[in-house]
Amino acid sequence: MVELLGMFADGDGGEMVGWLHLNEELPGWLDGLFQDAEGIDGPFQGAEGITAQGELLRHVLVVERAAAGAFNFRTPDGSSYRERSQAVSADFDDATRERIARLADELGLVEAREPRFRAYDKTLVLGGGYRSPLLRTKYAALLRERGTQLGEVSFLGSPRFLIEDAARPERPVAERYAPGATDEFGLMLGAARAELGLRASGIEFLCGCTSDSEPCPKWPYREAENADRTPAEFTHERRAPLTNETGEMVGSVLSACTSRPPYRPDTSDTLGLWARCAEPRAGQRVLLVTTQVFVPFQQFDALRRIYLPYGAEVETVGFGPEWGDRPQNAEYLLQETLSAIRSARRLLVAAAKVLAPGALGSTG
Repeated sequence: MVELLGMFADGDGGEMVGWLHLNEELPGWLDGLFQDAEGIDGPFQGAEGITAQGELLRHVLVVERAAAGAFNFRTPDGSSYRERSQAVSADFDDATRERIARLADELGLVEAREPRFRAYDKTLVLGGGYRSPLLRTKYAALLRERGTQLGEVSFLGSPRFLIEDAARPERPVAERYAPGATDEFGLMLGAARAELGLRASGIEFLCGCTSDSEPCPKWPYREAENADRTPAEFTHERRAPLTNETGEMVGSVLSACTSRPPYRPDTSDTLGLWARCAEPRAGQRVLLVTTQVFVPFQQFDALRRIYLPYGAEVETVGFGPEWGDRPQNAEYLLQETLSAIRSARRLLVAAAKVLAPGALGSTG
């Protein structure tokens, strides 16, 4: 990471404005970590100055600020929202691109790694766009063929609409395995059917609604800023139980609501919904299946949303670039390095609140 950041160290980072993810704010108790160690109060103040936990958090915040200025190709202006497939390009030369690829591999974003264990209690196939749901389901099936026991399998999706980019529309790709799908939830249903022969026994609104045409009255963020700009579909939660060829229920497809209006739900939202439904417990092993470039950030998210509150052991694995799921260019690798840094910071903030809830309060 030091070498990667050093490649873009010419600037001073600018003002601390716009470097966080869209609409994201840090809790107020973190403010002191940007000051000198002598100015730290509360849970991060030890007998010899700032604690090791506080120093780690401060280091991650400094790294995130630096990376946000150089690695962000989705929201470079700090205001507009783009999906990963709509990111902008940079004018790197070949030598720079090769160096970035090497360093990204060292950080765990390129080459796939096998699962550590032979058996898991739960397996989560993470959602995505284009062919990602199909390929991730195929990879889960391959792991099972190789002898990995997956346990109960869940497919985590969302009401994200299919991308209507004129240069690369998502619908033609989706029609090949999920005909008629209109959102990511539909893609996950199609992938489960195409690769594992699993079929939905019905679709239920977990929120108790009967339709997603109007905002859900139980949506936790209905009073939040930008809630009125959020598509009604993004405010609902759905589940489709899955059955195999004998009619046995073996898993489900879930669709989460968003926690970040007005934008679509993200990985964290889908993990949170799954955890509330499955109620994992300490001693259980949960395997997450994704694309390797996303493994670091999604592992941090899983630790925050599953391990911290429930104690279940989590492990994230993915298939490598030879599967052709996502670009392996420098911009994409840098963007997902930034995603991992941000997810690591969120994990550390959540862990700090668990370790010192009274000192840090309940906000943020």
